[in-house]
Amino acid sequence: MTLTKEFASKLAVAFVAAAMVVSAFAPAAQAQSSEDLQQMINDLLAQIAGLQSQIGGGESMMTASVCPYTWTRSLSTGTEGADVMKLQEFLNADADTRVGVSGAGSAGLETPYYGPATAAAVSKFQVKYRSDILSPANLVNPTGFFGPSSLAKANALCVSAPAEEEGEEGEEGEEGEEEGEEEGNGSVSLSGEADLDTFETDSASDDELEEGAEDAEIAEVTIEFSNGDAEISRIDLALEGTGDEQDPWDVFETISLWIDGDKVAEENADDEDDYLDEDNGSLRFSGLDIIAMEDEEVEIVVAATLQNNLDGVNDGEAWTIEFDALRFFDADGVASTEESTDDLGDSVGEAFTIDEEGNEDELIAKSSSNDPDSTTFQVEDDKKSDWYNVFSFDLDTDDSVNDIELNTLVVNVATTGATYTVLVDDAELVIDGVTIDDVTVVATGNEAVLTFDVDGDVTIDAGDRVEAQLMLRFKSLAPGDEGATVAGSIDSLTTAIADAEGADDLGNSQLSGAATGDAHTLRTTGIVTETTDTSAVVTTGDNAGDDYATFEIDVEVTAFEQDVRISTDYASSTSFSIVDGSGSVVAGTATPVLTSTADENGGFFEINEGETETLTLQVTFDSTSTGAAARLLLGSIIFDETGTATNTDDVTETLLPATDYRTDVVTLVN
Repeated sequence: MTLTKEFASKLAVAFVAAAMVVSAFAPAAQAQSSEDLQQMINDLLAQIAGLQSQIGGGESMMTASVCPYTWTRSLSTGTEGADVMKLQEFLNADADTRVGVSGAGSAGLETPYYGPATAAAVSKFQVKYRSDILSPANLVNPTGFFGPSSLAKANALCVSAPAEEEGEEGEEGEEGEEEGEEEGNGSVSLSGEADLDTFETDSASDDELEEGAEDAEIAEVTIEFSNGDAEISRIDLALEGTGDEQDPWDVFETISLWIDGDKVAEENADDEDDYLDEDNGSLRFSGLDIIAMEDEEVEIVVAATLQNNLDGVNDGEAWTIEFDALRFFDADGVASTEESTDDLGDSVGEAFTIDEEGNEDELIAKSSSNDPDSTTFQVEDDKKSDWYNVFSFDLDTDDSVNDIELNTLVVNVATTGATYTVLVDDAELVIDGVTIDDVTVVATGNEAVLTFDVDGDVTIDAGDRVEAQLMLRFKSLAPGDEGATVAGSIDSLTTAIADAEGADDLGNSQLSGAATGDAHTLRTTGIVTETTDTSAVVTTGDNAGDDYATFEIDVEVTAFEQDVRISTDYASSTSFSIVDGSGSVVAGTATPVLTSTADENGGFFEINEGETETLTLQVTFDSTSTGAAARLLLGSIIFDETGTATNTDDVTETLLPATDYRTDVVTLVN
């Protein structure tokens, strides 16, 4: 067909359609109600759409300049964004679905605002592709909501340019004809005399809402009919508060119904006049046209959008939603209203609570699996050291609804052998990879309080757990401060320890947890130790008191910046004890043996600078009491550089943490 002929054909269709409207409307105006006339107009418009489809304009989207394009979120009245403008461009590419003929939203004048005109165009789109969008959700009427079903269809059409679907008039033609026979002018063929068999309600998966929540689920409804199909036209429900605030119009913005992720109906709920009965907070959803086929469940989700800045909402206001009545039509158009089937008319209803925005936000300090074990930091005697990770802990937002922004955080540092100001040159806090170096230090003796000014540079996503690292750089170490220790900790979180905010500033009840790190030793020369193995074995004798235990601890010793000599005499090179589970000394006879993988020379084990050797302490222990619980605890290693008999240059390395240098507890029964 030429463009001229095609134009003429369409023009003829338009004249026929206009004549149909005039001829049908004039005689009917005197005898029909306004509702009947509106229905007649709708039927004629549907016929016009059918005629247009026959000339090639009714079943395919025209080429849209926006395609290919993919929409990734649902859109509704009031939504703004570039994707709204893309949607308008897409709809305007088809005369059947265009937003407007002129003005804002029309072709070439698309806007990023989803207004009533856009909603109307989406409704046209839904009707045009009824079988893909409305029918699967058991809907007759369009919703104007660009939800999952509409979005999926638009994406399928706009996957490439042009957006015309192949086979609409060809291989899908027979299917289209079948749908036309079944659906006619927008109706679905029903059969039987339907009876409401099931109306069951359930609470939503998350029954705790926050003020300002949008389309938050508050209940789920399952409906099923027997003996025939039904068209659900009306649902009455009621919102009742039992807390300080009992007027729903002061709490709710809108209440909506959803099927398969699509919003099928919405009622304003923020005005007292919106309610059928102000005493019990009744709302009516009418004109639903939800199709329920016989013996097939229809699941409806009820959602609420809440107002912001609710007065009196602190620890949670209790609300219930009750379902009062359901009205439906069967195949013969007989209307029925049910008020008592299953959960209909149940005064208990489904409960939910409304909290102050940010009420569930929280920040918890926790121990980190990456907190460094106690070790020896090699520092300098004539310059500043490198940066060392002294302490790691986690910050967990756990069940927070909102992201948590951190403003300040306080960390403690404890030292032995010298004060913080003598030992530490500078401090930084690294939180989730962000370095915070703005710190104020208040030091008193061997205790220092470090306040880090995060200033909102760190935001922890809701439900995330991130690591924080306390990094210290040390001053040159004086000879008298060799062996000093340093350890970090964070006290129980309160507003005095952390300043953080989610939807609002976090209070003491929303801040919790604490963590403590291992102590680390500072040396310019000496040894680094690490436990590699521990064991405790009980040998049972034949007679009472014959039991004995054999304990063994293996320690790797690395010498740095000096050679190390350790006496082969355990009494001169180690300090150990046999203790019970609570740390009290256990009486008995201990027989120690000290061995090493290091070379032995003149009564000393020799470990040269940069080398690592294993030192093994084995102790056989016989308790003086029956039923004693015992373990071996290795407290320190004594070494020097020269390996002389004098003690003038001996160095005692305290082994930390003590929990790493002990065996399991065993019980000597006999």
